Amino acid sequence: MVELAKKFFGWTAVRLVDKPLPEPEPVNAQARPMTGFFAGLSAEQKKQALDYRGEEAHGDKEFLHA
Repeated sequence: MVELAKKFFGWTAVRLVDKPLPEPEPVNAQARPMTGFFAGLSAEQKKQALDYRGEEAHGDKEFLHA
């Protein structure tokens, strides 16, 4: 009976053991490559997009000032 009690209380006992800390996230990590819309454009399309100086609003004028 004592052995059974030792096993039972051994399973439910709290064990305070130092757990290894996870690796911290890099603060100044290498920059990731661009994966957005602009990154998918060709070199010529990127140049045209950066050189564009026209109106940037799209759609009906009545919705712009609603």
